[in-house]
Amino acid sequence: MTNPHHACDDFHSTSETRRRSFLDTQLSRRQVIGRGLGAGLAIYAAKAMPLVRMLEAATAEAAAAPAAPILVTVFLPGGCDLLDTIVPVSQYGRYADLRPGLKIDSPAALGSTGLGVNPHLTEGVNGGVKGLFDAGKIGLLPGIDYANPDLSHFHSRHFWETGLITPVSATGWLGRWLDHAGSKDNPLQGISMDAALSPVLRSSSTPVAAVSSPDDAQFWIPDVWGDAFDRTMEAWTQIASNRPYSPGAAAAYAGARQAKSVADILAPYVKDSAGNDPLASSVAYPEGDLADRLKSLAGLLSLPLGIRAVTVESDGDFDTHDNQAGDLGDGLSKVSASLAAFQADLEDRGIADRVLTLVWSEFGRRPQQNESGGTDHGAGGVAWVQGTRVRGGVLSEYPDLNKLDSEDNLAVTVDFRRVYASLLEQWLGTGADAVIPNAGAIGRLQVVS
Repeated sequence: MTNPHHACDDFHSTSETRRRSFLDTQLSRRQVIGRGLGAGLAIYAAKAMPLVRMLEAATAEAAAAPAAPILVTVFLPGGCDLLDTIVPVSQYGRYADLRPGLKIDSPAALGSTGLGVNPHLTEGVNGGVKGLFDAGKIGLLPGIDYANPDLSHFHSRHFWETGLITPVSATGWLGRWLDHAGSKDNPLQGISMDAALSPVLRSSSTPVAAVSSPDDAQFWIPDVWGDAFDRTMEAWTQIASNRPYSPGAAAAYAGARQAKSVADILAPYVKDSAGNDPLASSVAYPEGDLADRLKSLAGLLSLPLGIRAVTVESDGDFDTHDNQAGDLGDGLSKVSASLAAFQADLEDRGIADRVLTLVWSEFGRRPQQNESGGTDHGAGGVAWVQGTRVRGGVLSEYPDLNKLDSEDNLAVTVDFRRVYASLLEQWLGTGADAVIPNAGAIGRLQVVS
């Protein structure tokens, strides 16, 4: 059943659940050591350490591996449609039959691939996502999903986030990678660009953080400012420096100290009273939450903080049960302009060769349009890898529109865990078996050039 917000109840209930604090979940009560007083800062799975240890750990990691690769994941919530995003030009007749009222009339051709893109993916600096593809900086992954797809927002997101096809609570796939290959001291190695931690980065023991921006990470007390605020923070710091003996209080004090330490690390990069940004980019970003998050991220990646894995969520709604032409177009416009600006910014800062971005959604849509001018939950979705080091082109087989599965859905042509395993080994330098169970049985895909 759809609701007035053009998305199904499953999507909205899933989104609302994910927006709640992780302190409300069983997993998080075990994981979260403490939250800071900052509006957009939380430290997860951290252990107690001296106040200066975090900065030392971050700078030491950056100094030891100044060219260490960074993986950024960008999530398109709702189930982004493959057919109207990456249009099967070589199968256009069949595509038009399935979608007489939705078909893209003039897709922008992607060279000689037999595919085209939704015109909204040409928006942004240097031709948007299409421009990046033409420059060899995007590897498309059409038909991505998993066998016998569930088609539930909640379950599918959980599977993608954990890298496990199980409803059981689990750590995130990048959280497990950090547990295996990360630092035990630097929570900035894994960052969610949000006020709460992405399940992708849930770890069992390694510290990670949610930092929406240097500005939002700063401490504040409602209705207290100036001298009074400074004195309050001095008193708070003095009190917090004496660790209590009881385990619960000790954990809370440690978490508070750690959160303030991260805030202090980021304090030099906060905008001043005139709005001047120490991390300002020379690249013009579009308006919107996704662009703002990516803009802040590019600035953070330029600092010696030892960042290795990052999650970002788009503000678009890709659960297009109705009004797909308008809603999908709006969402793709934001994604294209934001990702194009982000890539240009990384290149302008001279760090693009260190950063690879994976764009993904929890599933695709059915090939046949519905009666509401939209499409319902389906299989065979769309994802892509982006960056100067990716293997450009079309990296997986586009589903055959004349060979639908037993549920009349698109066939799955590449398992998302195969992509994860490939990224772990080819980009992050870690054997996939250490992170993805039974990784040897799912094969590999060349994603890095």
